[in-house]
Amino acid sequence: MGSALIEQKPEKQKAEKKSPRTTAPRAKAPEPSEPPESPQTQEAQEAVEAPSPTPSRAESRWELLLRTWQEIDMPDGWRAEIREAGIVLVPPPAPAHNDIAALISAQLHDVLPRHIAIHQGTPVVIPDRERMRAPDLMVFPRSALPQRRGDGVDPAEVLLVVEIASKSNADDDRTAKRYEYAGAGVPLYLLIDGYDSRGSSISLFSTPRDGDYDGRTTVEWGKPIELPEPFGCSLESSEFRVPLD
Repeated sequence: MGSALIEQKPEKQKAEKKSPRTTAPRAKAPEPSEPPESPQTQEAQEAVEAPSPTPSRAESRWELLLRTWQEIDMPDGWRAEIREAGIVLVPPPAPAHNDIAALISAQLHDVLPRHIAIHQGTPVVIPDRERMRAPDLMVFPRSALPQRRGDGVDPAEVLLVVEIASKSNADDDRTAKRYEYAGAGVPLYLLIDGYDSRGSSISLFSTPRDGDYDGRTTVEWGKPIELPEPFGCSLESSEFRVPLD
């Protein structure tokens, strides 16, 4: 899937311009000559002309991106994420992509209690890294469900994130998302990668530490992969089809 980038930059404050000083004509120059302006007057002029202090670039950029993200009117099926480059619009996934998500969701529903939610596209907010991600699947307690659009799920509440790699954006799933989820403390990250150069594969990353995952289990596409508690199940992938997008 391709994606569209909306780059947002904080507006810079403009310095106020002072009108030129005008003086009425005089018949005779005053004696003695007028004294220079006092230091206090000069400092006052400089304070007017200099831009006012602004919040740090990281803080103001995040606030601007988040507000813009909340105001975007997206077409049906599209999602918006906040990435390193800014706001990125993600088009609807291919049918095979959706089918994998549905197959995973059905298996998880069989082993999880009703108070655990399995969502597609609900955002998770990572403010420390100025990120807003909309995973293909995310598992979290229903008590952590955001009440308003744009709030996002707290990553501390997330039990599992699932990403199904797209051909045009697989590197983002393999690297950027992996580090972001690990840095936010998401305990389990399941990557469904049909475009791995070594062969289509399924990887489960676990035990986040220092911005990455210490544990990784990888199986061939179509093979089952074990999910630890609170899932305690073997996730079947024999019906998965590689998305042709």
